[in-house]
Amino acid sequence: MASVQTIWGVDVGRCALKALKLRVAADNSVEIVASDYIEHPKILSQPDADRHELISAAIEKFLSHNDLSKDRVAVSVPGQHTLARFTKLPPVAPKRIPDIVRYEADQQIPFDMDDVIWDYQTFEEEDLPDLEVGIFAMKRELLREHLLHFEQAAIEPVAVQSCPLALYNAARFDGLLSEETTVLLDIGAENADLVIATPTNLWTRTIPIGGNHFTEALVKTFKLSFAKAENLKRTGESSKYRRQILQAMRPILADLVQELQRSIGFYSSTHRDAQIDKAVTTGNATKLPGLQKYLQQNLGVKVERVGGFRKVTPNAAAKDETLSEQIQSFTVAYGLALQGLELAKITSNLLPTEIAKQVVWRKKRPAFAAAAACLVLAGGVIWFRQTADMRALAGSQPGRIFLDEYNELKEELNEVLEQGQEEREAAETLVELQRNKAFVPKLLRLVHSSLPEPEGALDGAGTLDEYLKAVPNAPPRAQRKQIFFESVLVQFEDDLNAYEWMPVGEEEVPIIPPSDAELPGIKIEIECRTPNAGGPKFIREEFMDRLKANGRQAGTGYFIDRVYLIEGEKISASLDEDSGSRGGALRGGRPAGVLPGGTQSGVVSTDLNPESVDVITGESIRDDWRFLIWADVILEDYPEADEEGEAEEYEEEED
Repeated sequence: MASVQTIWGVDVGRCALKALKLRVAADNSVEIVASDYIEHPKILSQPDADRHELISAAIEKFLSHNDLSKDRVAVSVPGQHTLARFTKLPPVAPKRIPDIVRYEADQQIPFDMDDVIWDYQTFEEEDLPDLEVGIFAMKRELLREHLLHFEQAAIEPVAVQSCPLALYNAARFDGLLSEETTVLLDIGAENADLVIATPTNLWTRTIPIGGNHFTEALVKTFKLSFAKAENLKRTGESSKYRRQILQAMRPILADLVQELQRSIGFYSSTHRDAQIDKAVTTGNATKLPGLQKYLQQNLGVKVERVGGFRKVTPNAAAKDETLSEQIQSFTVAYGLALQGLELAKITSNLLPTEIAKQVVWRKKRPAFAAAAACLVLAGGVIWFRQTADMRALAGSQPGRIFLDEYNELKEELNEVLEQGQEEREAAETLVELQRNKAFVPKLLRLVHSSLPEPEGALDGAGTLDEYLKAVPNAPPRAQRKQIFFESVLVQFEDDLNAYEWMPVGEEEVPIIPPSDAELPGIKIEIECRTPNAGGPKFIREEFMDRLKANGRQAGTGYFIDRVYLIEGEKISASLDEDSGSRGGALRGGRPAGVLPGGTQSGVVSTDLNPESVDVITGESIRDDWRFLIWADVILEDYPEADEEGEAEEYEEEED
């Protein structure tokens, strides 16, 4: 059930700060408790505007109007500053989804994972096996800069959400989405957030066209100052020059429609069953004269404008005059507050770990203070009165009564202390989870960085098309320095020594010798194949040794101990023994020699068994090698000095 606490949704835009306070009433309906609209003296994007000073002044004015001491706060970040990537996952066990998503995030986010704050959201439709995942990220420095204004005002948000996702939450809760596909368009001052959505999933893009572009068109046409052109734009609907204003803005409208059509076309190409039946616009720029009619004519769908919040219980706060006039600007703030009340579909959160830690500890502080006070009081009683009271209590009937009361108070104190301890442990666990959120992607990045670099024509082939063009000019398959991963499993183990390591070939000496003692850590299990004829020698020298060296760096908080080749054989051996026991990743592949799109590879295998064919190039993989490699990760700093000492001692013994 949703929380009954109140929460503010605060959206700081280029033109104004919009804030909406919601709560869940006793009958589970949503009520507006308060709202605030603080317009900046200047649009933040104007050349002479001091952005930081204007935002700080708006937040200060907001705090002077409202008491936030007992309320939670959710804030937005601009859509153009956030990265959104969508990918489909195959049907997997729920417990494996986080690991797979972390791997996908590492591939999809074009920045170092330490430099971003990211989270994800799963989308699942009934009767469909595939699971779609949205990965959302923002550069850490941009997020810190945005939240600095709230930090300076002593506001600790409980949630940070991208404007397009908050828009989706608002539209979905308010019933603006139909069973078909709906286009949501929030036109801001500098950009327009486009969300193409259904009740179960979404796709989003930020279009670099906003209200300022229409204002600048009026500046050029009518030779006005920016301020006067902005006022003309806002009053254009009722102006006697409405036709001339619309004519001046028509080129910008045409650009906007073109961008919308491109985005809708891309979405339709990846979602073949999508049927767009309407568009919903929000943002103050949607008040532009003729905008709704122009979009409707050119997009070929019905266009609606947000005129109010349908699911909100009518009350005095909901009928506030300023809120009613500026309702177009409050949609994002509405979605933020709904997420804070746990009534939203999208629950991803870009709140940095350090702020989450502060919020958790501040929330638990009253319980800790009460426990500490009881502890001090009980200690004083025990210190000053224990001996005298116990003697007096032991010899009289009234004394026994007081002794019973004392024991009851002591039991209550112990319960309070235990409760405080549990809450503190829970808080520490939450903080630790946030801190280690990116640990698995680091390991996966380590594994990938240990692969050999391709040589010859294959060097620099970063896309599928480039790779296919490079293959005919590449060295013979048996000479290529390539390793292909079929699966990489990363999982925590309570005891790495519980596994029976049965390596193929020479056995290396681990840094931490196996023993009967439990050794917690991470086990990495890699299934891979290589076309290189060197087989085991190649995989050891070009991958396993690299992995071990890269995984033994000081100061990382972990290191790789053992790297073992558990299994290794030619693919032809497994195919001849049992053609169905191997090659699960290739099962159901394309016919030999046929590339994606029907292109012929030029290196065609005559083997019709799809499990013995490279599904990308069409080459035979019967002479490729397949390996199973295990590596264990010890969750401690690399003992570099100790290992060197042991190595020196070993050399002396050999001499």
